[in-house]
Amino acid sequence: MTRRTFAALLLLAALQPPRPPDAHEAMLVALHAVEGDSVTVVRDRWEARARRDPTDRIARLGLATLDRLTYHADAAAARYDSLASAPHTDVVSAYASLGLGAQHYAQGRPGDAEPVLARGLAAARAVGDDVATANAFALLALVRAPSEGLPVGFALLDSAERAAPAMPPALGAEILRFRSVLLAVDSRGEAADSVARVCVDVARRSGLRRAEAQCLRSAALNLHLRSQEDSALVVLAEVVRLQRLAHDRSALSETLVRQADVLRTLGMYGEARRALREAVAEAEASHNDFTLGSVYTGLGSLALRLRDYVDADAQLRRSEELFAASGDSVGLVGVYSFRSILEASIGDTAAAVRHARAAADFYGAAGDVSEQFAMLRQLASAEIRARDWTAAERVLGEAQALAERTGEGAWRDGLHFDAGRLALFRGRLDQAEREFERYLAALDSSADRVLVYTTRAHLADIHARRGELARAARELAAANDALDAWRATLPDDQLRLLAFQATAHDLDASDPSAPRVIAALATGGRPAAAFALAERARARTLMDHMTQDAAMRLSGDGGRPVSSDETRQPVLRTTAAGAGDAVSHSIAARMPDTRTALVEYVAGREGAPSTVFVVTRTGVRARALPPADSLADAIARLDAMLERGDDPSALARTLGAILLDPVVAALDSGVTRLVVVPDGPLHRVPFDALRMADGRYVVERFAVSLAPSAGVAAALWERPRADASAPVRLLALGDPTFSATPGPLRGDGADGRSGFDSAGALPRLPASGAEVRAVARYAAAADVRLGDEASAAFLEAAPLDRYRVIHLATHAIVDDRAIGRSAIALAPGDGESGILLPGDLAALDLDADLVVLSACRTAGGVVLDGEGVQGLTAPLLQAGARAVVATGWRIDDRRTVRFVLDFYDALARGLAVGDALREAKLAALRRGAPAGEWAAFTVVGDPTVTIPLHEPPPALPPGGIALVVGGVLGLVGIGVAVRTARRR
Repeated sequence: MTRRTFAALLLLAALQPPRPPDAHEAMLVALHAVEGDSVTVVRDRWEARARRDPTDRIARLGLATLDRLTYHADAAAARYDSLASAPHTDVVSAYASLGLGAQHYAQGRPGDAEPVLARGLAAARAVGDDVATANAFALLALVRAPSEGLPVGFALLDSAERAAPAMPPALGAEILRFRSVLLAVDSRGEAADSVARVCVDVARRSGLRRAEAQCLRSAALNLHLRSQEDSALVVLAEVVRLQRLAHDRSALSETLVRQADVLRTLGMYGEARRALREAVAEAEASHNDFTLGSVYTGLGSLALRLRDYVDADAQLRRSEELFAASGDSVGLVGVYSFRSILEASIGDTAAAVRHARAAADFYGAAGDVSEQFAMLRQLASAEIRARDWTAAERVLGEAQALAERTGEGAWRDGLHFDAGRLALFRGRLDQAEREFERYLAALDSSADRVLVYTTRAHLADIHARRGELARAARELAAANDALDAWRATLPDDQLRLLAFQATAHDLDASDPSAPRVIAALATGGRPAAAFALAERARARTLMDHMTQDAAMRLSGDGGRPVSSDETRQPVLRTTAAGAGDAVSHSIAARMPDTRTALVEYVAGREGAPSTVFVVTRTGVRARALPPADSLADAIARLDAMLERGDDPSALARTLGAILLDPVVAALDSGVTRLVVVPDGPLHRVPFDALRMADGRYVVERFAVSLAPSAGVAAALWERPRADASAPVRLLALGDPTFSATPGPLRGDGADGRSGFDSAGALPRLPASGAEVRAVARYAAAADVRLGDEASAAFLEAAPLDRYRVIHLATHAIVDDRAIGRSAIALAPGDGESGILLPGDLAALDLDADLVVLSACRTAGGVVLDGEGVQGLTAPLLQAGARAVVATGWRIDDRRTVRFVLDFYDALARGLAVGDALREAKLAALRRGAPAGEWAAFTVVGDPTVTIPLHEPPPALPPGGIALVVGGVLGLVGIGVAVRTARRR
């Protein structure tokens, strides 16, 4: 039936009483009505019939089907149930059961669907309706094959075809469609293609777009399983178009999930995430819990690929809850397969092996060889992570045998990568090289660039282990080229931030190849080349934004956006052996003075050594250090002891000997300032609280600051500065009136929860008000805002570029597990919550020499490979700040005031920001303050900035400012409020 014929039938129906349709025709009319945008016409006619004759079961069946197809699930279920449970069995009760079963299945409830469909099959047989019988068998095949195996599915489809040899085209297309799917899953690709082509022809005769779309989707699945991803995407795009036209939202949600899976395979993570987000909307609108569970599984798999384990766990939990509630064992196995990846990534390899083996066995029993093969590869990776080489080799043998049996060449090609990884881990370098070279040779131009990066990094590792350093440098540079090419295609900032920790294989959670190559080059007489390679993956997203913002400012906001590739050409585009010299010379030439050294770390892991580079105006030197992950526990203990106020002298000396003694040995005696670029767990090191060989704190010899990368540091050194003679304008916000329910972060379970009081609100910080009033006295002009006036709305709307110093004394809420979940808390106002997220901070228009974040843990956040800490400081550098003073842990509200005023005193004496902060720390040391009180503060950005502040009027004796502050605090009263920390 064509659409034109159907329209003509509708016109005739309006002119003369129609022949009452049978049950199957009623359901078909409902389908055409939905696709032809004539639901209202048909519904009105059937409702009129039902009013005239309440016993008209065909009209009620048609209405129930319209409700199902327009996703009024409760109404459809009530109508179907009343028809199916009639006192006597007739053809309508059979079709009502089939309609209700189809709805349960579409909503992801196969356990509810099967008994209803079995009842419909019995009713169809009892009344002798061949079409209903065939329909029941086909639906049962959909429900039972995933959990009971392919033979059961094929048998039920055979029964459907025998029941109605001359079935209607729509039903015939559905049976052919599912047969094609089963053949594809069974790795009978040519047969699946043939059946899919016939399916499309039959579906087109039915006049139903949704039938054609489903047949095309089965063809796309077969292409995907045969690794023909580009072709699969083309077909899926047509499927999406047809399903939108057909208003088939439930099936559309499933297609979008499949599209996302193909996109993820190609490394197109941004497009995959967009497809999944659209799938959420379609699944929720159509009440399709199966697809919704699949969406969360897909989002979890994306998070795993990008090593965002917190988000992965959250998404997989949501998926697991949905599948468990619906009794979907197949969906649950899919979740468990990804959970095994998560378990391996966090070190629980025993659980990872157990779950991967269970999933492989499940898919093997069900006859789903494609999923079985994928799980065997995953199991082998888990065994490699567990360092059980024999078990890994045995599992890869199983996978090889399965690939040979199915004749899938692409599967065999993929196994070269796995075999290469196993050989590399076992130290069999020649074998590993052969396997990786074979794998690269088999890849086409559409291959996932992350796969190319990882493979080439492994090859570079092989060359470095052999001492072939020039070859290793070229190979790692080529690997970085592949990663850069992929990163440039990512559509949003968050994905670009995660790019440098993306993995080619789900269980490549911490590949040590690149750090090992860099260490080999650094210690093998090629420190400049090693430094250039290290810088290629440092703070690229921040550098992109800083570069674009600078270009826009220079061009009056109309300039062409400039990428960091253009501004850092020596760093990002140099691959030849001598090119590293250009990079090191470029950074060395931009060093601000001879007393400054840049110290950049590359964190080794999984046994790979770390590397530290020391850059001064005379060049770059390098030293090898122990693997950074071996220091993570000691670093965490040191931070905890400092925050508690304990004396960690022994631990501080141990870490100082490892991390800084080699640096100090490489420095001239005239160097007094260290700009540290940390990596991995070293981002949590309080460097100036470490002890040197003579027992002194590092701060007693050096002014230590942090930078996201050498390139960012150099760009900040070169940022235009304000006229040194111009008066300083300062903005200070403190003691805000907080919202009882602080916006988007209320109740989020982030690390920052401890900032809330027992009533769920952020407590006031009286001393912060005294702090900002005292700070304001150092500037020629100052704007102080307290209470309700210290609002986020003001900060976002004010012309901030006129302030050279911005001081925020308040609460911070810092989440070191999830990107974008840290915030500065200010007063609500103008409809705003008072919460400033990282994106809000980045959007500010600053021209500030200094931003002070006088709050708890403001230097914290998520640590991402390459990009560093993603929290509150990087967005402020992006917004235009030259230096940010922030804190590494919780600080006391009252004691902070004394420290902050010592810092401003030093600034007023003409010291640069980094030196002034050191002076404040030394003052704290002199008065006997524990290290935890002063080591929390750090400078991020350019420590060389000087700000022409002036000392407050000399009306008070030395220390008088602190006495005033103390008096203010005395008026407030000694209580919990004054001692409240500016918590996370």
